[in-house]
Amino acid sequence: MIAEGFSLLIDYGIYLLPGITLCALWFCLTPKTQPGLRIVILLLGFVLMRDVMTPLRFWFLSGDVQIGFISNPFVLAPLGVLSLAIVAALARIAPELWELISWSKGNRAVGLTLGIAAGCAIGVPLRLYQGIDTGQIAGYWPWLLSVVVLAYGGNALEEVLFRGFLQGHLEHHTSALRAALVSAVAFAACHSFLALSVTRIGWPISLFTLVEGLACSFVRTRYGVNAAIAAHGTAILLIATPM
Repeated sequence: MIAEGFSLLIDYGIYLLPGITLCALWFCLTPKTQPGLRIVILLLGFVLMRDVMTPLRFWFLSGDVQIGFISNPFVLAPLGVLSLAIVAALARIAPELWELISWSKGNRAVGLTLGIAAGCAIGVPLRLYQGIDTGQIAGYWPWLLSVVVLAYGGNALEEVLFRGFLQGHLEHHTSALRAALVSAVAFAACHSFLALSVTRIGWPISLFTLVEGLACSFVRTRYGVNAAIAAHGTAILLIATPM
């Protein structure tokens, strides 16, 4: 299983290389005096990294917004760690964007608790609607540990980009409310290709990501990016199943 996971990750890297190289070159050539454009480039790079996983069968989405992830934990956990490594690299590569991140506001424990609660408010109703019996899924609990790493690690990168960089940048140019709304709508819009072309599921994904984006954006406005990561990661964790 380890060898298979390593092979799949190499295939992913090779498949992704041309597109991500162009995005990296575009980002490096764009002046630091254009932070908005540099943020958009990072968002496009992330969308490419995420959506490439679909044809490679790392995950699938269903019409009832059930997310199935590959059953090999040695693919999922490294992807979560890779996402955290990219977050750390961004602090060195783009310090001017890193300064836009508001990690925590107010009481940190309250923020994380409400973030998890927001994730549960999104994920639990969907899980109940889907009627998934985890007791009947072989190897579910060992697999779940790797999904925890992916859900919170992978979505840490997504939240840093959308709620850290984008929303933080917008707050310097408009009200906090409008910045939150733009961040949420941009988040849903960046799932449009996944919804309409990659999976052809359509409006259920768009609606889900808009609701999720609004929840994470407003949690971030009040309590910071860490709370938004807790909300996003919890929601994905609750609706995930093995393929």
